[in-house]
Amino acid sequence: MTKAPTPLEKVQKIQAMYPNLTVEAMSEVLWDDCITHEAATLPYGGEWRGPQGFLDLMDAIAAAWKNFKVDQRVVLTNDKDLVAFRAQISGDGPAGHFDMPVLELWTFRDGKASEVMVCYFDTGVLIPGVKPKSK
Repeated sequence: MTKAPTPLEKVQKIQAMYPNLTVEAMSEVLWDDCITHEAATLPYGGEWRGPQGFLDLMDAIAAAWKNFKVDQRVVLTNDKDLVAFRAQISGDGPAGHFDMPVLELWTFRDGKASEVMVCYFDTGVLIPGVKPKSK
């Protein structure tokens, strides 16, 4: 009997397939009612639903930033229903170059993701006209 992939293995599959993701591949990982939350102030902010919504989000991120990179640093999982990872994102946008940490929290239900929450360190550095406060 073949062992079912863990939530972490499913998230890693998505990451390995990017940018060649398909609705079919995403349907193996995300429920149709899965909600991916992005900060409302971002160009792609809001809630994205299901496999197609996730693909549309990836397209919106690619359109918003040039040279966008994700460097995954730390992964935590309980191998059942939770995957969290800290990453460093960088790229170029209308506000200039950015380089900051993010945290993604993936919640799984019955073997597929039911929610993805993306937490940015400082969305203000991504938006033109918003300057970080100095100490």
